[in-house]
Amino acid sequence: MNRSQALLLVVALGNVVLMLLFPPYDSLSMWRGGSPTFDAFYFVFDRHFNKFVNADLLFVELYWVLANAAVGWLLLRTSQGSAIMSRRSATLLVAAANLALIFLFPPYENYGSTTRIAGTWFDGFYFVFGDKWQRRFYLPLLYLEVLLVLINSALLWLLFREKRKN
Repeated sequence: MNRSQALLLVVALGNVVLMLLFPPYDSLSMWRGGSPTFDAFYFVFDRHFNKFVNADLLFVELYWVLANAAVGWLLLRTSQGSAIMSRRSATLLVAAANLALIFLFPPYENYGSTTRIAGTWFDGFYFVFGDKWQRRFYLPLLYLEVLLVLINSALLWLLFREKRKN
């Protein structure tokens, strides 16, 4: 394991810890017939009445981080002392691929949200050119996804800087 791979694992582990400390919660609403709807990301050690962890969304997040860490690990490996590609190029490549996938499979609101009578809530991730193309994006989660990809990419960009030769 080289230094770049170790830094990547530290950032991935930090993301996993952050996701486990602030998991996604669903709430059971009485006026929606008791169906669970996405509520927010809460601190795991607080008391949450009428809320439970959305395990499906949490596992999607964790698998996404692990898949990105595996791709980054492969891109940052060295063969006979020389890197396959530069560390910063690998960071840009993975960030661009993540942003492309985020915008190809954005989070959508449910159908009831289009009337704006019942409020908005998260429904799922769907292909942007699929049969749900007339539905609205769930913007809070989309902003959060893009922001976290940009923060992680900027952090790795700074950590992967070239050392100065004096």
